[in-house]
Amino acid sequence: MLVDFHQAAHWRAGVRHNLSAQGDRLVVPGPLGVEPLPGTGPADAGALIADTGHGMLWLRPHTRELIHRTPAAVVERGILHGRGPARRFAAGRTILWVLAGNRLDRYDASTLQRLSPAELTPRWWVADLVAGGDDDVWLVATGPGGRWRLRNLDRWGRPCRDPIDVSDAGRYLRLAATADRTRLVLIDPLESSAALVVSTRDAATTAISLDPVHHHRPTLLAAGARIHLLTSLDAAGTTVHQVVDPDNGQIDDHQELRVPPSLGSPRSLTGTLLLGCTRGLGRIVARDSAPDRQSTFITPALLAPAGPPAGWNRAEADVLLPAGTSMELNWASTSDPVLAARAGRLLAGPPAAGLADDLDALLPWHPAPISYPGGHSDDVERLAISLDAVEHGTLWLRIRLRTPPGRTPPQLVRLRAGHSLPGYAGELPAPYRDDPRTAPQLGRILAPYEVLFDGLDEKLAGLPDRIDPRTAPDDWTGYLLGWLGFPPLGDLPAPIRRELLRQAGSILELRGTRAGLELLLDLVTGGRATVRDSADDPPCWVLGPPAADAAGAPPARLGHDTLVLAQQPGPARAGAIVAGTTRLGHGCPDPARLTAERASLVTVELHRARAVAPIVERLLPSFVPAHCRLRVVHTSGPGTGLRLRSDDDWPLGTSTRLGYWPLAAPDLPPAVLDSGAPLSAGPRPS
Repeated sequence: MLVDFHQAAHWRAGVRHNLSAQGDRLVVPGPLGVEPLPGTGPADAGALIADTGHGMLWLRPHTRELIHRTPAAVVERGILHGRGPARRFAAGRTILWVLAGNRLDRYDASTLQRLSPAELTPRWWVADLVAGGDDDVWLVATGPGGRWRLRNLDRWGRPCRDPIDVSDAGRYLRLAATADRTRLVLIDPLESSAALVVSTRDAATTAISLDPVHHHRPTLLAAGARIHLLTSLDAAGTTVHQVVDPDNGQIDDHQELRVPPSLGSPRSLTGTLLLGCTRGLGRIVARDSAPDRQSTFITPALLAPAGPPAGWNRAEADVLLPAGTSMELNWASTSDPVLAARAGRLLAGPPAAGLADDLDALLPWHPAPISYPGGHSDDVERLAISLDAVEHGTLWLRIRLRTPPGRTPPQLVRLRAGHSLPGYAGELPAPYRDDPRTAPQLGRILAPYEVLFDGLDEKLAGLPDRIDPRTAPDDWTGYLLGWLGFPPLGDLPAPIRRELLRQAGSILELRGTRAGLELLLDLVTGGRATVRDSADDPPCWVLGPPAADAAGAPPARLGHDTLVLAQQPGPARAGAIVAGTTRLGHGCPDPARLTAERASLVTVELHRARAVAPIVERLLPSFVPAHCRLRVVHTSGPGTGLRLRSDDDWPLGTSTRLGYWPLAAPDLPPAVLDSGAPLSAGPRPS
């Protein structure tokens, strides 16, 4: 029997502390710090912040000035006129909501025009609000008897569903919504002992016990993909920031942060980790140094199959351990049904932030854990611990990861435990295999070889999936393209590499042709490249003197069937004269030189594709047709050779500008060159 943890659902079955699920891995979160928000100052003290999909908005509560911050600048949008200072602020896609006193005003997000106020229930006091997913708003309000209810108003400010009773959440509530707006989170910011998670679909509620560090301390609430809690510990600006999983209450991250004195005390928090403080605005950002951090993962109870309880072979952990970090692997086992039941009740009970510590203290861990220092490999390595000493059928595994200051956080990729697995000791002759004194020692000697060769067999078995473009890991697509003759493409986005690998057969079959080059560039640039071959251009004409017409040839028409080329050889100029070669004076054009200037020339135009230009330049030498000269041109617009289309990439009025789109030819007769119309005479179109 083999128990395997390698997917997000598997990790959720266990208990973790200071470990965040990122895809199918458990990752130690990076260190954080608090800094002032650039572009803000004391005028923004106490501002009410709202996250939007196109930047950040905040409202100065007393002046009601609306400020919009984009990646480029901080802009004052205007004033949201109304009575009294604002208490709460929320922003939808087209509607802005401002709570002043117990009046909820609506504003048009584009024009800032004040609209009709929202309909509020008499005798109910609104404590907090948060924007919904479709210009609606959620309110938490208290009414007669101290009851608390959640109310949902549509974009016109009218109730759109039945209220939800949340009286059990506390005496004074704060409200936040997850990023997908499918769940609401409520806490009592003064009690701070529990959080209530409410589903917006069916009003189902789940209570989450909070870490004791928050109890009876002022706590700020925000939500994104996770629940964010920020609790002030003292008047010097020391705070605790915790990230809590809304599904099970486990702590993904726990860090102490210090708010700079220039910002004052924190008063509000957003899901994008922006802080509204008494003296300005701040933000929580990644930093380079942090105190020594310890992260823990404990499996649920692993039960041996029917038969002898002993028989656990070994546990293996696939982990990425950067230099300076370390991992400790340990186990606990029992045959006591009471102890196993207590541990099961902890896991099956209500979500609690201190669950990992409680389970850690309950279980009888082996007194000699195995520790592994990091830095031996830059890739994922497999580390193992023998379980021969386990005597009982119920088993728990515990992994602790230590991250010193300034070190790259480790990652837990996989964890496996085997019971009654066939080993190399079973292949030994009977005198060695059946001897109760020597068999365990031989098993421990052969265990490292079993780990090495088992991993090798697994890699060989998984090799077909690694070379299939549909199932190959993202970090393998670059290697596979290299095997096919492509240059290094590690800086190309993974989805494009995978598509390039999928169509590599067609690209290589057409290698050296214009069709193959166009297919390659369309994939790499997203259709923002044009290939021109000089062989497809109009033929070269050489205009003779006015009295000499080409025999049987129609007159040449400028702009229709002629090309204007620079004179070859060029006229003599100071600094460019080659003794014995350059002719003095204007010289005469050489038709052979003019024709050779255009022969075998491939021009590649990259239209607004500077980001992938280095990648294109690495690919072109291998895929441009042989014996051709190459010219690469960068343009800021789509150019004349690009197929123009009105779709998501080319919205009219946004990415179409004068000078980018070719205009129709003017209604003027073509100029005909003949013996009666010298170039320097005659009327010219104005």
